[in-house]
Amino acid sequence: MNKYLKISLFALLITGFAVTLNSCKKDFDAPPAPADPAIVANTTIAALKALHQTAGAYDIINDDLIIEGIVVANDRSGNLYKQIFIEDSTGGLQIALDATSLYGTYPVGRKVFIKCKGLCISDYNNTPQLGVKATVAGLPSFEGIPGSLINKYLVGGSLNNPVAPHVLTFAQLNAAGTGIAKPWLNRYLNTLIQLDNVAFETLNQTYSDTSVYKSTQNRNIKDCPSNGNNTIIIRTSAYANFAGKTVPSGRGSVQSIYTIFNTTKQLLLRDSSDVQFTNPYACALPPGTLLNEDFETQNVPATAPYNVISVPGWTHYIQSGTTSFFARIFSNNKYAYASCFGTNEANAVTWLITNGVNLNNTATETLTFKTMQGYILSTIPGGTPVQSSLKVLLSTNYTGSGNPTTATWTDITSQVALSPGSTTTNFPATFTNSGNVDLSSYSGTIYVAFRYEGADPSGTANDKTSAWEVDDVRIIGN
Repeated sequence: MNKYLKISLFALLITGFAVTLNSCKKDFDAPPAPADPAIVANTTIAALKALHQTAGAYDIINDDLIIEGIVVANDRSGNLYKQIFIEDSTGGLQIALDATSLYGTYPVGRKVFIKCKGLCISDYNNTPQLGVKATVAGLPSFEGIPGSLINKYLVGGSLNNPVAPHVLTFAQLNAAGTGIAKPWLNRYLNTLIQLDNVAFETLNQTYSDTSVYKSTQNRNIKDCPSNGNNTIIIRTSAYANFAGKTVPSGRGSVQSIYTIFNTTKQLLLRDSSDVQFTNPYACALPPGTLLNEDFETQNVPATAPYNVISVPGWTHYIQSGTTSFFARIFSNNKYAYASCFGTNEANAVTWLITNGVNLNNTATETLTFKTMQGYILSTIPGGTPVQSSLKVLLSTNYTGSGNPTTATWTDITSQVALSPGSTTTNFPATFTNSGNVDLSSYSGTIYVAFRYEGADPSGTANDKTSAWEVDDVRIIGN
């Protein structure tokens, strides 16, 4: 037989065999996803937490109570260890489980039913948790549900249930914990929350400890000063798989599990992807902002000597003595600070002057700022403390640099509210708002100056050494 005919017949046989196999092949469907079991919850997470009435107590659940919730966090990244967090419509709860790799069985979005009889509801420094009561070294202890008993108490249900964070402001978060005698009953504890328009307070650091010591670390995030300059801790385990990542330098949203430790608010990230910073680090300015300075970009050493205020376009000028306006920080807030205390100077005068602000493109303009005065001391026992002075001045003919005394200045101090100060050796609890200063009668380019005037002739009764702080200087135009 012709060899080419043999090859053709062989090819036809192979093709026919393949067609036969293909016609016999069956389509196999993927196994069905888990469905919710025939279990009905008969109480809520909020009601279960309410059974716990005393901080630190181990309350055994003796009734046939069943809760259900959606898993909102697990141990996938290593930041959480032997625990999952679930939520229902009434609140969230931490479930302690003596097992690892829980994310395989309890992925985020899975519904879980928990048969609570025999379990223990307690709190860890005011954060509620569900587990078992045990005896360790002869003493009662709260422990995770043993791995061999997890299936007795937890029954997994459907997958891919929606998980959405509670989008909150700092004010809402603070309000939720106000006036609650039992902190673990806070509605948002152990739930997934989201804070917007926040940034890490300190940049160029990793989420956690990357040394051999493996120490859990706290990193502060903050909102914009115009919203109150609030901060809150992000607490990250050194064993998290993102512990060595550098925190992002932008601004944006953070999703996390909200917990507390005594009274300290803490956020636990499920993963570094919970941090979505896509906006610039600087806070957005209010509409019509002509000038905004909160001194947050100043470099402030941890201890003295401090740095003189240095803002692009601003002028710092010492008219008499050596006293300066320094950049200082307290309670995570930066500001300009001046005091001639300890200088032995008979006369101290120093200026801090804004950059020029053009008023020609707006019809009305308003100046606002904040001040705080402290350490108003008297050298005579029982005498009247003598304050240093802070004058607020305005000029339309200052050159923008150099000696301000050659320009014409209008004293507008009487139009503003300044800090009354404290007559003790400290500062008031809060800054004093200046009130709105109407600038609509001015035109062209203006400069605003803060002039500190003090004296410290040692040993006299005329020392004027009280410290002045200035912050959040703004001019808004319309």
